[in-house]
Amino acid sequence: MISRLRGQVISVEREAIVLDVGGIGFSVSVPSGTRASLGRIGEEVRLHTAMVVRDDSVDLYGFESTGEREFFHMLCEVKGIGPRTALSILSSLSPESLSMAISAGDIATLATAPGVGKRTAERLAVELKGKVGQFLSDKPAMAGATIDTDQTASGDAISALTSLGYSPLEAERAVAAAVAAGYSDDASAIIRAALSRLSRVE
Repeated sequence: MISRLRGQVISVEREAIVLDVGGIGFSVSVPSGTRASLGRIGEEVRLHTAMVVRDDSVDLYGFESTGEREFFHMLCEVKGIGPRTALSILSSLSPESLSMAISAGDIATLATAPGVGKRTAERLAVELKGKVGQFLSDKPAMAGATIDTDQTASGDAISALTSLGYSPLEAERAVAAAVAAGYSDDASAIIRAALSRLSRVE
């Protein structure tokens, strides 16, 4: 069972990245927010992975944290949700946002995730309600984000990206990466840097 990979990014595809680990290329499907927050091609990254073995395939799914991977496993236990749908859900909503929606029985929010209709959203709310407490914190922050969305420049950049059609999770992670790279004072500069990063994964 492969549970963790560390290697260089050699390509970024629509739904996956390819890591060179000791000369072997591993194709790892990752949430869109993770693709947006990764370093450039050639940089080293670490991913916590889940390996799904089927009769006709062996697939790897990668996450930035063990908590995100644990949430992926929980989602896969819900009837009607397979690995691809679980990954799609985590591309739209962070574990904390999902936990808040599940705890509140917010079917409308859950149903916004691609591949999740009203009935599936209802099953998520019912089956996972007692299991998501560990993913909730005292303040509503996106998992993996390293910025304060109350800051004017960062907040404006996130709003601009979401208005362009990016999910809140994609926007926050791309802006967090831009801020970490030194674009922290000017919203326009942050937006340009974030869009440059996002364009590499589209």
